[in-house]
Amino acid sequence: MSYDNSKTRPDTSGLTINISEVLTLIIHEIISHVPMFSHIDMGRVHVCMSSNRKSRGGATFGKLVPLKFKDGREALSYRGRWYAMPEVLHNGMPLLYIIYFYSPRFLDLSAFEKMRVIFHELYHISPEFNGDIRRMGKVKSSHGASRKHFDSHFEDDLVPFYKYICETPFMNFLEMDTQTLFSTFKKVYSNRMKVPRPVVIKN
Repeated sequence: MSYDNSKTRPDTSGLTINISEVLTLIIHEIISHVPMFSHIDMGRVHVCMSSNRKSRGGATFGKLVPLKFKDGREALSYRGRWYAMPEVLHNGMPLLYIIYFYSPRFLDLSAFEKMRVIFHELYHISPEFNGDIRRMGKVKSSHGASRKHFDSHFEDDLVPFYKYICETPFMNFLEMDTQTLFSTFKKVYSNRMKVPRPVVIKN
């Protein structure tokens, strides 16, 4: 995939900002600088925003939605029925993953914690990049023993990358919370997409 680095800076003209596009560009930076994520092709990953306005309870800042089943399988048999994920196209390419970041919870995090959430969601992507998640264990396949242990796998890469991103114009965006974004830009928008769900293909 060709990638024009001249387009990797957010528009700070004071007119409009697409949050999803800026986050996608930041992820391109991560992929370029962090070897553990070099297997990710953003042509097959779509970044969206969703809403999460609950003020109490467990906080959800981001979510990775895989578009294949275990080991990249196209279909899954469950209780006598076969299921498949719907094909989702973006720019004519079938997607393998959708990453959702939740507003305002994610946007109101500190710059460093925003980066931690992004790394967390990227680490969920299978090393085989086959549409499945990275499986951490037989029982708790998503996070393994704990989220803290899960995050420890990328902590050594997160810290130096954060030092790098601090020296780029992307920090202007990362340091903004929801209120600052809407007061800085006349139009704030993002990619929105309903979460794809498995559909029955055979009884």
